[in-house]
Amino acid sequence: MPPHEGKLSERLIAAIRGDSALASAARVPYLLHLLVVSTERNQEVPTSVGHFCRLAGEEFLHKRPRRRAAAAADPCLLRPGYDTEIQRIIEELGFSITSLRSAQPEVNSISAAAVQEPIQRALGEELEFLDAYPAVVDYVQFLRKGHGILAVDAASRLSFRENLFRDYFAGCALARRDSETIVELCRNPIWHAPLRYWASAQTTAEGHRLVTGAAAELAGAAQEAAGEGLPLWLLAGELLVILAAARPGTEPFGLVRQLRRSVSEAVAAAVGDRGRDLETRDRAATVHAQLNPSTWDERCLDFVERSCTVPAGSYPVGSTTPLNSEDDKYRHIDWYPQRIETIESFRISALPVTNRDYAEFVASGGYRDADCWPEGPARRWVAQDAAFIDAPDGPRAGSTDTQRIHLRKEMLEGIIDEESLQEYVDQLLLRRVPLYWWDPRYNQPAQPVVGVNWWEAVAYCRWLTKRLHERGVLDADSYAHLPTEAEWECSCVGGAESVPYPWGTRWEDGMAHVRTERGWTQRSVPVGLFPWAAREGGPQDMIGNVWEWTRSLAWPYDDTRPGREDIGALGDRIVRGGSWFSREPLARRIQFRSYDPPQNAYVDLGFRVAFYTR
Repeated sequence: MPPHEGKLSERLIAAIRGDSALASAARVPYLLHLLVVSTERNQEVPTSVGHFCRLAGEEFLHKRPRRRAAAAADPCLLRPGYDTEIQRIIEELGFSITSLRSAQPEVNSISAAAVQEPIQRALGEELEFLDAYPAVVDYVQFLRKGHGILAVDAASRLSFRENLFRDYFAGCALARRDSETIVELCRNPIWHAPLRYWASAQTTAEGHRLVTGAAAELAGAAQEAAGEGLPLWLLAGELLVILAAARPGTEPFGLVRQLRRSVSEAVAAAVGDRGRDLETRDRAATVHAQLNPSTWDERCLDFVERSCTVPAGSYPVGSTTPLNSEDDKYRHIDWYPQRIETIESFRISALPVTNRDYAEFVASGGYRDADCWPEGPARRWVAQDAAFIDAPDGPRAGSTDTQRIHLRKEMLEGIIDEESLQEYVDQLLLRRVPLYWWDPRYNQPAQPVVGVNWWEAVAYCRWLTKRLHERGVLDADSYAHLPTEAEWECSCVGGAESVPYPWGTRWEDGMAHVRTERGWTQRSVPVGLFPWAAREGGPQDMIGNVWEWTRSLAWPYDDTRPGREDIGALGDRIVRGGSWFSREPLARRIQFRSYDPPQNAYVDLGFRVAFYTR
């Protein structure tokens, strides 16, 4: 945008960061272009992805054709009802394609001949045939030009250039149907995105009333459907989440409060239901978290009380056989030989730290509070000390070397050059929020926080200690910290016998979120979706989803020097547990060790907290 529109640009960036669906759209270069152009032209910043689709439609289907038509105007532009008609036609076109997809999901277009039917449907029965037929022909020719919204292939089939527009316009047409039709169609999840996008475009009190009514109808039908009603409950919940986002700070009135309570109870029951697939549990956990935006004060006591006790004792750690990995990285650090580790009793959080948990640290100024950051490398990093970061053996050099290893193939093929690599390292090192804080794939409230380096994890634990002391949740002799590597493993094993998995001796599918050949969710999922995969009374999600930082330096098992947990020391730190992204099958085992420099942060690396008494 031009310099004089800087404030508009800043508002647009804030809007993208504030809405996950809008942020997803902005990741597509074509949609980002339309987003910027429609914002400039309308001098209005969209607040949601549906609002963006509405503004883009107004610009590219209404205003731009008129500006460019001049004397050679398309005949349909001269029709008195053009604005209403073209809007209805595009909506019905989206509806028709989605209807085809409900039976054949691979279909994503409609023939130029068949497009006459949605056009006729949009024009209405009140038009005489002789009047309607020329209008249909004119509109077919108009639609073939695309206008930035549609595309026509060599076989004269029309499709939307982006599925986002297809779904939005289909949702607008769906919302005009009667409630019985809406409910019936929405039993098929293919109609859920269209209705969500329509709902997110509503910016008036009347629009919000319609969204509330749709949520109520869906919830009512879900209740009648009993065990088969979960898809409708989920969609009803998502509409209520959209409604809350459109009216921030507004106390929900009676009907909405009742709906939220009913939907929340229904989806909560699905989160830990082993009979549900991961995608459904993922969606249910996200909706439940969004419908229950609890405050930090409400959660801090629960955070400690739900932690799991690990009794004092002697535990086996490590493997009885050497590591046999094909990955060069893991050949530098072994999980052998097995040894007996004696530990004091402590508590470990039942689940990894989530984005919702970490948000309080960000909002309360944790990155500016020097007391949260140990003296030495951590404090110098958060202060953006260039002499430290750019030193010959400092974080920049270490991160650059690490990324050259991870991106070796891309650099050899010329996909990533040195300049691009350094731009990424800048993003990694020069920041005041987690690396993926604004990325909608990883920033949902119930997902584990990722994109945090080791120093950030330690700082959060120190901040948490101070907060829990202030609230009287922890006594003065207790504190939070990262678990040591040995403590992490002991909390998984929970006894004198070494086992490869928290649940036993054999790998079982459906026990953790890990990379699979089919049906793989390529991002982290909300915490707590595998309650059955933990030892009795033990912490959950220890395997898969995200790697977890530990306090320990990445020393060999047989290195007995003191200082393995020195938080002021430089050096790689151990991470445990594997992740959704791990290609190494052995990473699914409790005993597997990986490591990273303390300044590095990834999409699949988070942490959990342990509690100790001095």
